[in-house]
Amino acid sequence: MTAKNDMKTLVQEIYSVRDRGDIEGTLALFGEDCTFRMVGNARLAPLTTESSGHDFRQTITQLIAAWDLSKVRTTGIYVDEDEQMVFAHREGEVRHIPSGVTFSTEFVDKIHFHDGKPVKIVEFVDTLQVAETSRMIQIA
Repeated sequence: MTAKNDMKTLVQEIYSVRDRGDIEGTLALFGEDCTFRMVGNARLAPLTTESSGHDFRQTITQLIAAWDLSKVRTTGIYVDEDEQMVFAHREGEVRHIPSGVTFSTEFVDKIHFHDGKPVKIVEFVDTLQVAETSRMIQIA
């Protein structure tokens, strides 16, 4: 079982490395079989489809390459030591790198741990904002 403070410290490190745009450094902090998905409609696949293995690596790489989170701050980290789970609340200005569009937002990550490493990440974010900004969909 991973201690509460160790989970919190690792989550802070993940965000610090990710916010610098360090893809390899970020990926090194996750468990080997880590999965990721954004909660949202299936129309926003592949973001809303759980990715693992090579797809996990590709998804994280694409997210870091496309979204500058350097002006996002972590406003709270809540750890459930018994469930080996962390909820992290973040907010601030996000920049979509390809389009240059910036907007203020907030989101929550639910991160499950096993053997000291994150093994499952579920992100609760404004998927409509993500989709419109990245031109996955257009709302008339």
